[in-house]
Amino acid sequence: MNLEFSKYAVRLHPDDHVAVLKKTLKAGAKLSGEGVEIKVRVTIPAGHKLALMSLAKGESVAKYGQIIGFAIQDIEVGDHVHSHNLGMGDFGRDYRIGELHSPLDSINDTDHRTFMGYNRGPGRKSGTRNYIAIISSVNCSASVSKYIAEHFKGDDFKRSFPHIDGVMALTHKSGCSLLPDEPLEVLQRVLAGMAVHPNIAGYILVGLGCEVNQIPHLIRKHGLTNPDDPDSAPIHMNIQTLGGIRKTVEAGVKSLTGFLPKL
Repeated sequence: MNLEFSKYAVRLHPDDHVAVLKKTLKAGAKLSGEGVEIKVRVTIPAGHKLALMSLAKGESVAKYGQIIGFAIQDIEVGDHVHSHNLGMGDFGRDYRIGELHSPLDSINDTDHRTFMGYNRGPGRKSGTRNYIAIISSVNCSASVSKYIAEHFKGDDFKRSFPHIDGVMALTHKSGCSLLPDEPLEVLQRVLAGMAVHPNIAGYILVGLGCEVNQIPHLIRKHGLTNPDDPDSAPIHMNIQTLGGIRKTVEAGVKSLTGFLPKL
């Protein structure tokens, strides 16, 4: 009984001398289809190469439409092509790349594709969302960040600031009791990346005060600035300096309320 070629093998390129087996085939199996009629001469494992044509010793063997080696002995149709009958050799290569390219006329600026987005200025590319972020420097300030964000939920906020997609707290479980080298550097890179992400219109930084991940160090190291005033530092605060959770939440809400209309 003949087996359907496409179910048991795949020819990766029309010019290939070999096919790759999808399933193990035993000696004597017959394949037909896609212009070939082959009787497998030896058992060939799945994933190995099956000779689709006879090749004399020294002839090149193609797979993926490229030369992968040379026959080191005569290869018959249906043979297993592997390291016992395939070896390396030198041959010329054609390195002409792109010679058939067709130059295109330049496109006018008015014809460029565009999308509705937010231009964040030099270095920040363009965003497709307009979010406000409260970024915690340490796990200890995560709850405060969430409390601040909760103040800006609901229909009243959406009616007052329809151009803002939302206010979200970006928190984590680190920032303190970590080594001030690679672990701290990785955390700060992530937090800085959040701050300058093009989908973030503005942000404030909230810390506890005694953490290893000090906000002033984060600002200096990564050059963070106030989105509303690039010449000044971003708005930041910590719980210990302000005197507790309630006062920090109030300060955060006041700060955000002040710059929301400007975004």
